[in-house]
Amino acid sequence: MKTLRTAFACSLALTAVAMALPSSAQVSEGNCILAGRLTLEQRWAPKLPGIELLAQDGKAVSGADKQQLAGIKQVRLTQPALLSRCDGSRELTRADDLPVQPKAPVPAASAGPGLLAVEAVSFPKLRTGGELVELKLAVPAERVVMLTR
Repeated sequence: MKTLRTAFACSLALTAVAMALPSSAQVSEGNCILAGRLTLEQRWAPKLPGIELLAQDGKAVSGADKQQLAGIKQVRLTQPALLSRCDGSRELTRADDLPVQPKAPVPAASAGPGLLAVEAVSFPKLRTGGELVELKLAVPAERVVMLTR
């Protein structure tokens, strides 16, 4: 399967994740979103807009320290976030030699005032340096929408 997340730029990253898998496979293999990318120095590069990270007590988590990020228990979305397969600590799939997938509607967690529970925080490593911040979410069916890129 195809995962185009190594060339990470804020808006392009969302498109790349959506192209990673057919929409039916994305929902069945996990409900993960990307919160952003960390540099080797543990700085956001970038933190994706529209995702508010919260600790168990409801306080905002704004730092990029892995220990702080591991404490994320909830998120508030102010814009839709594309759902993708959860990579966890596995190495990302290299898709350089795979054919480009046609654009199609893809699943996303909708924006809304309600909080979504974070089941796990992972840091998949990038070949070019740095790591992604991947959040595995508990997304109720009514918060899943299909977006066309």
